[in-house]
Amino acid sequence: MDRWIWENKDKRAAEENRQTISHVRLYDGEDKTPFDQGSLTVSTHRLLWSDGKQSIELPLKYIVKVESHGAKFTKSAKVILTLAKAPHSKIPGPINESKYDYIKLSFVKGGHQEAELSIKKCLDEKRWEKGVIAVQNQPSSLMGGGLVRIERQIESSRISTDQSLSTAFKDIDNLMVKGKEMVSLAERIAQKLSDVKTNGDETVELKSHLLSIGISNPVTRETHGTGTSYHKSLGNELARMIHGPLNEAGGVLSVSEVYCRYNRARGIELVSPEDVVNACKTLTPEHHGMELKKFSSGVLVVEGDNFKYIMDNLLQTIKSNDCCNAVKLSNLMAIPLLLAKERLQAAEQHGIVCRDETDDGIFFYENLFCMA
Repeated sequence: MDRWIWENKDKRAAEENRQTISHVRLYDGEDKTPFDQGSLTVSTHRLLWSDGKQSIELPLKYIVKVESHGAKFTKSAKVILTLAKAPHSKIPGPINESKYDYIKLSFVKGGHQEAELSIKKCLDEKRWEKGVIAVQNQPSSLMGGGLVRIERQIESSRISTDQSLSTAFKDIDNLMVKGKEMVSLAERIAQKLSDVKTNGDETVELKSHLLSIGISNPVTRETHGTGTSYHKSLGNELARMIHGPLNEAGGVLSVSEVYCRYNRARGIELVSPEDVVNACKTLTPEHHGMELKKFSSGVLVVEGDNFKYIMDNLLQTIKSNDCCNAVKLSNLMAIPLLLAKERLQAAEQHGIVCRDETDDGIFFYENLFCMA
């Protein structure tokens, strides 16, 4: 909040207001502030918050990163802005010093998707750096009139597109709320079924369908903070979720497959690829029974602590088929081709198999030399 300053009534050159949303509450990091239930205006140069009694603004040049979190049952949707350090020569504002490097904009009655879109678009334009004077303020001429007309047509088209996007995002917000309600309902039904003492096949099948809807109460930055603690919590949740699929896949899953399975289980609370990789880095065989490994080719995989089982299974597959290349092993073991190549190379490095390079390709056999 120490980047906010009291409103400057003078409008900047070429400044244009893009979006105004009411009922917006300001947070200094995780702390509430007195700035509650005001209107937020997004312009090409700044964010302006006002409740009619006091007005403050945040220059867009301080914003480093923009992300959002949808509404929950008891929490409103929020846009989180990561901020750069304020210079020593900054104009005084409502708060002189803050322990946080980010702020939250809480949208009590919706509109966070539109605000996020407008802020990102203004940040991409960097209109405040260009220092150009708006075409509308130039003396009119035949050429100027034509340019003004073209710019107005482009602006009209942009506004129409923004309105269409705003409507679409509102529909998505409603869908997200309904999705969470369905997951909650499934949990309640599953709990009631677990209290019923029955061994019926239909009941067991219904339970499995309900529990497959997704992860209940997934880990988020709002509930588990940021940085290392957030990634550790993600890692614990991820380990619980992929334990079954990891065993079914023979003890190894590529990180791309882990990412897809994990986000599918989370439903609407999706996680970025970077966060998934960082979460995998926190996995340890001692605490999770799995760990992140990087093959010589650069491929990242999550591997269980059952390497011997994996190699024994691979050797049995090769012995039962006399020999295998990567393509054949991929089909027989139902694993990706890239993973099949890496397993064969790992088995070769440990002396379990040996290769035969022929005109038809590279084939791997049981290493009888080590047994001799």
